[in-house]
Amino acid sequence: MTVRPRRSVLYMPGSNARALEKARELPADGLILDLEDAVAPEAKAAARDAVVKAVSTGFGDREVLVRMNGLDTRWWVEDLDAVAAARTDCHSLSSFPLAGSR
Repeated sequence: MTVRPRRSVLYMPGSNARALEKARELPADGLILDLEDAVAPEAKAAARDAVVKAVSTGFGDREVLVRMNGLDTRWWVEDLDAVAAARTDCHSLSSFPLAGSR
């Protein structure tokens, strides 16, 4: 197992193409590409596609995590399918519904 220092980890909204491109140049140890609360509902699908494309072209040696929409949303299945295929270093669900909360 390789231990990676995480002195700086930056959140980048998946809907912001400029931020995703700029992330390639920033001296951060890791990037969190956010599909959840940083992205408006009407931009979710486009952001997902942009994140998958960005991950496929790479971010050098940086660790890349994608923050997906929660299980209580209509977007999480598509997020999981896309992110799993993109082969990120890690993926995270933003929230889990509490048992009995529905």
